[in-house]
Amino acid sequence: MSKKDKAISVSLNETKVNDQTVTEVLIGKQIIGQVIQNGDRYEAEMASDSQPFAHSKSFDESLQEVLSAYHLHKG
Repeated sequence: MSKKDKAISVSLNETKVNDQTVTEVLIGKQIIGQVIQNGDRYEAEMASDSQPFAHSKSFDESLQEVLSAYHLHKG
C-alpha cells in the first residue's frame, strides 16, 4: 500500500546583507536554510549548520540542495 503525497508549503524570503542577496528558505514558519548569491555562484546553507555545503551556478540547484538535505535529515 502506498502513501499519498503530502503537499508542503515552501516560502522564500529575499534580503540583502552586506551587498549579498540572501534568500531564506522556510517551511511553515521554520527557517530550514539559506541560498546566498556570491558573485555569479550560489551557495546552499542549512540553518542548523551556517556553513555552505553546496555550490552551484543556478539558484534553482542550490534551492533543491537545501530542500533535499532537509528532507534527508529531518527524521
